[in-house]
Amino acid sequence: MNINKMKQYKGIVTALITPVTNDLDIDTSSLKMLIDTQVKYNIRGFFVLGTYGEGLLLHPDKRKRFIEKIVDLVSSNTLIINNVSSTSLELSIELIKHSRDLGIYNVASLPPLYYRAGADGVKRYYRELGKYDCNVLIYNYPDRAGFDVSPKILYEISSENSSIIGIKDSTGRIDRLIDLVDRFSNYLYIAIANDSLILDAFLYGADAHVCGLCNAIPEISDMLYKSIIDKDYAKAVMYQKIINRIRTLAKELDLEGSSVVKAILKLRGINTGTPIPPNKYVMQQEVATLKRVIEDIYNQLGIEFKLEV
Repeated sequence: MNINKMKQYKGIVTALITPVTNDLDIDTSSLKMLIDTQVKYNIRGFFVLGTYGEGLLLHPDKRKRFIEKIVDLVSSNTLIINNVSSTSLELSIELIKHSRDLGIYNVASLPPLYYRAGADGVKRYYRELGKYDCNVLIYNYPDRAGFDVSPKILYEISSENSSIIGIKDSTGRIDRLIDLVDRFSNYLYIAIANDSLILDAFLYGADAHVCGLCNAIPEISDMLYKSIIDKDYAKAVMYQKIINRIRTLAKELDLEGSSVVKAILKLRGINTGTPIPPNKYVMQQEVATLKRVIEDIYNQLGIEFKLEV
């Protein structure tokens, strides 16, 4: 996929969670329900097996089976980005080859994990990932990876490696968002990934926002994006504040976003299983808090939202 085709996928991209059964195998039926719900609300694509997808917690064979199921369930006009991050370069390359063999040519990876590779090591790492006929997005999440792919390093990597097609930036920094759009939007796909910055991402000209909470509240993300397109910024701000409220609640409960999303989806009748260990389970009192907040939000918006428990 060349950059011009990639640029056609503007809008919300869901950081898809990974539905699992009680024995932590891939739950295909729940996955289909989840994907169908996302598509209903105009999601432009899926970033799979990332932080929300708990990809680094899954055995590589399960990661492969999951992307195989995605290929079966997602239409050909929907963007799919497969996160192949790993502590092992060898495994990341194996996952890239598997993805490519399935016809998924867009992959993403964090910088090298655990060991301190430094800037030169990071450049070599992406040089290696770029050898396998796939488009590579740099997945920049310094809080998790321990290394920040700055605009300077991004320029150096992308200048020498035509396989680098974009960046998924999870720094949560508005100044970084502005810098990335100003410097790279003409030739890289700029995706922002911090749910408090959905509005800012599109106002400043990013191509996409990779949204984790949108798994559970796709209606609200759809209304937010449409409000931006319609230049109804008062409504857009309202929807962003609602998303921020849920995001803040997850932090107050000391839960991963993926755990919160799975709990909300279960309330909605889509049982995507429990968080993958060691991610924390959502306790019953926390579910009650989530239920109360979600009910209040949807009543405020005048949207029918049937809760199952």
